[in-house]
Amino acid sequence: MTDVNEQSFSAGINTDSAVAQAARPQNTEPPEPIWRFRPALQPISVVRTLRTRIIPKIVLALRSTPKAPEPAKQESPSAIVQFAALVLGDRDVAAFAFVQEVLTQGMSVESVFIDLLAPTARHLGVLWESDATDFANVTLGVGRLQLIMRQLGEAFFEQGSPSDGGESALLTTIPGEQHSFGLSMVAEFFRRAGWNLCTGPFSSHQELTSLVHNHWFDVVGFSVSSDRRLEELKQGIRDIRRDSRNKNVGIMLGGPMMARDPGLVASMGADMMSLDATIAPQQARNLIEHKKK
Repeated sequence: MTDVNEQSFSAGINTDSAVAQAARPQNTEPPEPIWRFRPALQPISVVRTLRTRIIPKIVLALRSTPKAPEPAKQESPSAIVQFAALVLGDRDVAAFAFVQEVLTQGMSVESVFIDLLAPTARHLGVLWESDATDFANVTLGVGRLQLIMRQLGEAFFEQGSPSDGGESALLTTIPGEQHSFGLSMVAEFFRRAGWNLCTGPFSSHQELTSLVHNHWFDVVGFSVSSDRRLEELKQGIRDIRRDSRNKNVGIMLGGPMMARDPGLVASMGADMMSLDATIAPQQARNLIEHKKK
């Protein structure tokens, strides 16, 4: 399971305000979806901010895009390179024209998300780390990928089979980290599956625990990009379990750190992990049912 004022595990591109239910509804219509954004922080100094805060976080975000295990249909590496060149090019419409062409050829919107946008985001990260492109181009490319995901959002939703269960989830990064492209994509899969969503990031654990104390969530999911804030994550999970309005709340973990170290599920005090955006919503529902027993 895996930044942007956009909608991973790992992110939202949503424009609704983060208004959550005061309590879980009983025998009523499911609540409206809820989403959360935070404005970008004001720079302290341009050079220092770019070097110490913004660039490292973008690289982590690119690494945290969800990767489905062995998808049935996957774009060839050459197609990823070709698409990345369009994403980094001079024309805003060129990349979306490429996407429209593969859709015309029969590729589903879900496959575009998983097999084209996500690997292209990872490829941009590789280009930056190898000095094949610069920070400004990577920022431009990620913005275009986010825009394409927004433009395809309605069609993506229509291709799904949303449940009427009305479950609520909070998906976020560890407080202090930035929203990731991967988390934004995972949020799209939850939304399509009929979940009511609230998304981070949050500036502090206090803000996060206050939210779960005042509003009902069936599941809280964290995208974990690195090992830099694991102690904060562990404490945050303890605080969520202590303060949550739902005393039986499920805790899920996703993101690149979970792929590298699955043992973090137990050591962080979580219930499970998910590494596949396409099945994460159903895994979350299975977790809810398991905790009811």
